[in-house]
Amino acid sequence: MEAKWIVSLVVAVAVVAHVALYRWVKFKIQEGVILQFLRDSAEEGAPDHHHASAIAAHTQLPAERVAAVCAKSKEIIADPEAGQSWRARS
Repeated sequence: MEAKWIVSLVVAVAVVAHVALYRWVKFKIQEGVILQFLRDSAEEGAPDHHHASAIAAHTQLPAERVAAVCAKSKEIIADPEAGQSWRARS
C-alpha cells in the first residue's frame, strides 16, 4: 500500500514540475517574440514604445496575453506617458 502512495506522490510532483516548466518556456518564447518586435521596430525608426494592441497585431498574440507578458517581464517596461504602452529595457 505504501508503494502506491509513493508512486502517486512522484507522479503528482512530476506533473506539477512539467506544467511549471511548460508555462515558463511558453512565457519565455512569448517574451522573446515581443522583445524582438520592439527592438526591430525601434531599429526601423518607429517609436520605441507600442500599445499592447499594436504588439498583439504584429505578434499574433492576444492583447491580454501581451499585456500580461509585458507586465511580468523584467526586460520590458511600461511607458509612463501612455497607458498599456510598452518598450524594451535599454
